Amino acid sequence: MVMARVEGAEGVLGAEVLETALPRHGDLLRAYFRARLPCPQDAEDHVQEVYSRVIAATAAQTSITNWKGFLLRAAANLLTDSFRRDQARAGGRHVPLEDGMQAGSDDVATPERVVAARQRLGHVQLALAELDPVCREAFLLCRVEGMSHRDIANRLGIDVGAVTRHVERALLHLARRTGGRGAA
Repeated sequence: MVMARVEGAEGVLGAEVLETALPRHGDLLRAYFRARLPCPQDAEDHVQEVYSRVIAATAAQTSITNWKGFLLRAAANLLTDSFRRDQARAGGRHVPLEDGMQAGSDDVATPERVVAARQRLGHVQLALAELDPVCREAFLLCRVEGMSHRDIANRLGIDVGAVTRHVERALLHLARRTGGRGAA
């Protein structure tokens, strides 16, 4: 249950309002987030974040007539903010570390694997240096920066089809030069 005193323009927005309005719609918010989040277990955290945003927002407003609408708008805004933050941080492309990565595991970076990976990276860097500058730039913007072909075309001043051909040419060149290993 949310316990809070929020100071408003007309005085104190009663804790009883927050104690009844927020929990009454808690199940609705949980269902809303479970249906929209890739990880439903995060729903409760998002509900709590909505509660804190609502408490902060109601400091300036003392008369909310439609709590359900107000809470759902706050929830939608939270999802939008989360999506934008994840996009800016490339959250969708992060790979979570597995709890099972232990010293004897095949996934642990041993000194030999580090050296081999650095050698592969060196081969990839040499192969990239052999590419035409526009081809290399298109490839890096696509595969490293994650930009769309349309955005790359606008940035480089070429058409989208040319970007596609440059990326394909770079992939083919990297595959040939690295023996199929290390191409992004």
